[in-house]
Amino acid sequence: MNLNSIRGNNKKLTLWYKQPAVQWQQALPLGNGHMGAMIYGGINTERIELTENTCYSGEASGRNNQEGAAQAVPEIRKALFKHDYKTAGELCEKIIGRRLNYGTNLPFGNLLIDFENCSDEISGYSRELQLDNALSAVSYKAGEVQYSRELFVSHPHKLAVMRLSSSASGKLSFTASIDGAKNPFSVHAEGRDLVLEGNAFENIHSDGKTGVAIHGRLRVIAGKGTSAVVGNSICVSGADSALILLAIGTDFAEKDIRNACKDRIDAASGIAYETLKDEHIKDHRSLFGRVELEFEDECGAGEDMPTDQRLDRVKKGGEDPSLTALMFQYGRYLLMSSSREDSALPAHLQGIWNDNVACSMGWTCDMHLDVNTEMNYWPSEVTNLSECNVPLFKWIEERLVPSGQRTAQVTYGLEGWAAHVVSNAWGYTAPGWAASWGINVTGGLWVATHLWEHYLYTGDREFLCNKLYPVYREAVKFFLKYLEKDPGSGYYLSGPSMSPENSFVHDWNNPVECSNSMGTVCDTVMIRELFTSFISTCQLLGINDELLGEAKEKLGKLPPFKIGARGQLQEWFYDYDEPDAHHRHTSHLLSVYPYWQISPETTPELAQAAKVSIRRRTTPAWRWEDTGWARALLILYSARLLEAENTYRHILAFQRGLTNDNLLSFCPPGAGAETDVYEMDGTTGLCSGIAEALLQSHNNLINILPALPEKWGTGYVKGLRARGGYTVGIVWRDNELESIELEARKDTVCTIKYKGRKVDIPVVKGERYLLDRKLKVITI
Repeated sequence: MNLNSIRGNNKKLTLWYKQPAVQWQQALPLGNGHMGAMIYGGINTERIELTENTCYSGEASGRNNQEGAAQAVPEIRKALFKHDYKTAGELCEKIIGRRLNYGTNLPFGNLLIDFENCSDEISGYSRELQLDNALSAVSYKAGEVQYSRELFVSHPHKLAVMRLSSSASGKLSFTASIDGAKNPFSVHAEGRDLVLEGNAFENIHSDGKTGVAIHGRLRVIAGKGTSAVVGNSICVSGADSALILLAIGTDFAEKDIRNACKDRIDAASGIAYETLKDEHIKDHRSLFGRVELEFEDECGAGEDMPTDQRLDRVKKGGEDPSLTALMFQYGRYLLMSSSREDSALPAHLQGIWNDNVACSMGWTCDMHLDVNTEMNYWPSEVTNLSECNVPLFKWIEERLVPSGQRTAQVTYGLEGWAAHVVSNAWGYTAPGWAASWGINVTGGLWVATHLWEHYLYTGDREFLCNKLYPVYREAVKFFLKYLEKDPGSGYYLSGPSMSPENSFVHDWNNPVECSNSMGTVCDTVMIRELFTSFISTCQLLGINDELLGEAKEKLGKLPPFKIGARGQLQEWFYDYDEPDAHHRHTSHLLSVYPYWQISPETTPELAQAAKVSIRRRTTPAWRWEDTGWARALLILYSARLLEAENTYRHILAFQRGLTNDNLLSFCPPGAGAETDVYEMDGTTGLCSGIAEALLQSHNNLINILPALPEKWGTGYVKGLRARGGYTVGIVWRDNELESIELEARKDTVCTIKYKGRKVDIPVVKGERYLLDRKLKVITI
């Protein structure tokens, strides 16, 4: 494929600026599922902060679960059933996990390029990130000489590629070096290369002596001029262009990482830059190019205004639908940059990047299982990036389940598997190391439900049989026995467990904050989802599993949703109050999203109660504990509750209060953080919320434009996926449907809904169907 004709970047898919970044929150991200880079675009010095998805401190351990914990669980339940939460809280200390050398993802290091042209007058500066090409570009004039540089992180070749050029021969001179950031490292010359060796060691989350070995190799190929290794740098003088190749990695997945990096550099050195670039763009667009979204922008400026200025205009009260469309695609870009089919690990809290904040405090930079990891992957199916799930599923199958089996046995004395609130590269599954937040027994179950979603979107029976069924069966085995019959109501309740990361007050005469209880609503929601999906899986595969009978029985005896005294959806089995009514977590509303156990169409009273819960959390607005991911949840809930204007209002709030200049979202100070912390999940959650406003698919029905805000009056989307194996495109004008394009993966009957009107359309696998505004097929 010759990409020369389409290489020109699409302005609507470009972030661009008129000045270099001066801090991480302004730098621009690149990634290939293995290696990440944050580009500052400096004039005197180009700073590129490097990350790697396996760059973890710590180690695997079989001692994270407390011995003897299983004997304490029955005593905790007795206390909880008696509402003796003080005693239960004390006993819960006997089952919390042991942190040991838990570890964290760490920044890998830096690539620094010091230029010699910085004394000349600078003009015409431009810095950009092309989402459709996954390419960063910087250009400016120094005096009369035009300088340009392009950088991409190649997935086909597993390395970073940078081309620097000047418009005048012999005017490009610079010094390039690499370091290992705060990791212990050394750099030495090896022929024409610089080689970095070190270890991912730190002493906040581990002992400072455990972690992966890191390795990097840097090579510079100068066009004309000279290039030589001098000390710990590569010096280029009098060139008109230069090609920089950088390979990094760890011994987590590649034991001979030294030779692996050398082989990548050697192979790429023999390939022309334009070929490397074309192969990179073709690979990137094979995923990214599947979906298009445009809103007609009546606000002016649009892509002709620098991105930071556009965002600033929105923060001052303006609106910019085309910026929203750009941020939707940005969420897809971040996910596929962080998680490719051959990634050794799934995306962590910050995707594949690392701002050196989360890893330097109590949070850690890892796989949080009480919303963050799940939200990272929510766009994967609906926005046509199904392959990005592969490292997540592999990690669940190969690390979470085996480790979780030991946790089930040692901590609870049960068969099957369970994981809690946090996990990492090493597959940590024990409860967290504090009873106030750590005993979230359905964290692993939540992330495992992504396997069922994958089946619903793809209809892949081989995946259902070989991947999902073994994971689900072991989870069912655990939760069937973890449930305990409530002596008062007769319902089966999960516990001890908690509603992440919230607390409640049982007795306001003695207002002590309590965390653990029996029958938290989020547990019931996920266990209901597990049992229902397991039963469907067995039916689909024709398996008469010995667990089916008990699963059906206990599914029917799970507690129903309840509406509390304030009209809210209860978060706990009992109608308890929260000491913080504006808490960021809303885990009981998982019943609305990502699941579909509550909806305006099927359970209108419960949907109204969910709206009351949201209103209580967010009123008054200034007291709501706003974070990127928490605001993204409000977008998603509003879309599922068919509240178009609330969906739009929360998108604006996200852009105005939780978005950096580089359009990455953040978590403000709070919840243990003393400063803003970058989290990828906010942007991926926003992306998912926009998709939900345009397309929803449940119960064998595709709902078109279910929550379309008035301000998105005219536009189109192409390439979204719907459950059941459909690809859908939608065109609308003046807030009314114009047409639908539909393609199915199998012969079936597809039910389409638009504004209360439903039609059944027989479809044939692989055929495309075009429907008009009346849902009539007009062409095949």
